[in-house]
Amino acid sequence: MAGLKYGFLGVGLGGTSIASACASIRTSVKNNMQPYSAFLVNTNEVDMNKIPDASNVTKFLLKGYEKGAGRDIDLGEEAFLTHKETLIEKIQSHFSDRDYVFLMVGMGGGTGTGAVIEAAKLLHANGFHRRFSLVLTLPRDQEGKVVLDNAIQRLQLIARAMKGLGSIILVDNQQLFENYLQHNSNGSVEEFLKSCNEYIAVMLHEMNTVTSSYNPTGPFHFDTSEWLKILQTPGIMLVGRTTLDERSVDAENEGTFLPKLKQSIEEGVLSGGYNLENAERCALSLLASPSGAKRIFTIGMMNTLEQLLITYAPYANERPVATYGDQTIKQLHIYSVFAGLSLPNRVLQIIESSKKLERKNEVVDEAWAVLQNYSVVTKKTNDDLETLLGTSTAKRDTEKLTNVRDPFDFN
Repeated sequence: MAGLKYGFLGVGLGGTSIASACASIRTSVKNNMQPYSAFLVNTNEVDMNKIPDASNVTKFLLKGYEKGAGRDIDLGEEAFLTHKETLIEKIQSHFSDRDYVFLMVGMGGGTGTGAVIEAAKLLHANGFHRRFSLVLTLPRDQEGKVVLDNAIQRLQLIARAMKGLGSIILVDNQQLFENYLQHNSNGSVEEFLKSCNEYIAVMLHEMNTVTSSYNPTGPFHFDTSEWLKILQTPGIMLVGRTTLDERSVDAENEGTFLPKLKQSIEEGVLSGGYNLENAERCALSLLASPSGAKRIFTIGMMNTLEQLLITYAPYANERPVATYGDQTIKQLHIYSVFAGLSLPNRVLQIIESSKKLERKNEVVDEAWAVLQNYSVVTKKTNDDLETLLGTSTAKRDTEKLTNVRDPFDFN
């Protein structure tokens, strides 16, 4: 393959796991079987040791913070800044031959979320301006208020800086979890997270190879330079993908391909809920077998797809529809990409979820208040044991318990 040489900078538990999965991509190309590389940064030594060692992966432990940041974003930022000068040198060296770098962070934790702004500033100021994108995972609602608020705080800063950055890819863990649950209800959380990481890795790899590894069958070629322009477009980037049985596709019958294509665009591979009218650039790439390409990619179908992009993104500067045919392709694959988008509806949902979990100061624990204000009235009776029995039972019992600590003595 002659696509972009990717580098992956993973920070924190989520970021290092995704970056490691991306670096694990293998090809059959001689002398380029490991096309990508990763540099992993984390505080927690235990988490770092869980990631497999590889020749194209470098691990950097933020010493002095080996026990982790404990979802404290200030501590995560501090840990990164403490090692900033060393990180600049090592990251520059590690990615010196890379065309493009993806900064990968799981939003909501301590290390990655805390360090994401400083990591982006490091790349921006040290040789990677217009050569890096952010890949950010959005937390699920069930992860709690601290996680949601951490993500919101950093998203506020990132949203303000978006125009000065390259594209941002958002991974909606809520959407991916619901999709996974439908098909793998017996799976484990670990299996879900692993599948998400692999999903991201495969998506980025496929978008790289589709622009560089197949022969165009039409006048337009969404090549590596076009993919690079998409990556460099400020704002959120949406990628869609769908696969259809070539035999079921009738170029003259939109119902055999258009509904699934629309669904793949609106839901996205990693996140959905965008206003596509804001897109600055968009593109479609279609792959089929040589015979399938000849039959399916008619001028009528191309017109249908061009009109679809105009409907979705009427103000986009570029809207190419590229077609490819290759002997290795057995089905019809359609990839869509929209760049320059605003934040999706999911961000609003995260804010609403955080609000619902908010404990307001004026809310009083009713049971606690009643307990503290209740006065117990002791009933006086004449049936005192000492009087009735004529012996000092209480005195003898007290003497027996002299060496036993009173469980209600809180001093």
